[in-house]
Amino acid sequence: MSTTTPTTATTSSSKSPWVSFFSGGMAGVTAKSAIAPLERVKILYQIKSELYSINSIFGSISKIVENEGIKGLWRGNSATILRVFPYAAVQFLSYDSIRKHLITDQKSSFQSFLAGSSAGGISVIATYPLDLTRARLAIEIDRTKYNKPHQLLIKTFRAEGFKGIYRGIQPTLIGILPYGGFSFSTFEYLKKNAPAQFVDENGSINGTYKLVAGGVAGGVAQTVSYPLDTVRRRMQTHGFGDAKAEINLEHGTLRSIYNIFKNEGIFALYKGLSINYIKVIPTTSIAFYSYEFFSGILSKGI
Repeated sequence: MSTTTPTTATTSSSKSPWVSFFSGGMAGVTAKSAIAPLERVKILYQIKSELYSINSIFGSISKIVENEGIKGLWRGNSATILRVFPYAAVQFLSYDSIRKHLITDQKSSFQSFLAGSSAGGISVIATYPLDLTRARLAIEIDRTKYNKPHQLLIKTFRAEGFKGIYRGIQPTLIGILPYGGFSFSTFEYLKKNAPAQFVDENGSINGTYKLVAGGVAGGVAQTVSYPLDTVRRRMQTHGFGDAKAEINLEHGTLRSIYNIFKNEGIFALYKGLSINYIKVIPTTSIAFYSYEFFSGILSKGI
């Protein structure tokens, strides 16, 4: 165990709120764009797509390329970028602000859990309509139907109102509490307990260790909250595009999870989870390096 106190390149206490905001947003965009093909395949698995019902990641990606070309792998990613920049920006800013002003014990894993949960909830509420738009674009087969994400968002709002553009937010909010909490608190715990060989004389943690710690934190958080993500996707895409999975929108989140478990088995709740595990390491790696890179540049200019 290290006798020094591990730190990141730029601590939350010394970092400008604008640095947290813009660095988080740009890191989120970079990471999500890199793994967009896997994200689309995951959604197609979750909603039981008939056209792309191939039981392998490579097979599904090949089928998408065959039907839609290479660009099809990034279908819906423009909506992802529009969503993930403000989402990641608000999340990083909220987490840093909560830890700086509200957390009384910076070493407490439970308080880190609460800060992560709160930051996740704030960012979800702020950006949810963009997430719904991205999910629907990912399963829309007719590429001429919606040329731009805002067209689908406007049409959804006109047809269904606020209830429509926030459809599925209940399981999202319920899911982000354990996800945000476990991801941040696990990562903070692993940083605090970094082995001595991964901490230099200045107390800075080795970048490789942070990447592995982030992957572990993401894996733990995904496992805990994934059934809620499956219910959210089914609510968002019910009766839309290629979505064939049945769900009763009148049922609550927990009732929906029970019904899926009862009618389709436990594995239906975790369909696509293997793709998420495959995404965790590269996503976290790209996000961490991007966040540190942008934080370093912006800290010098702000």
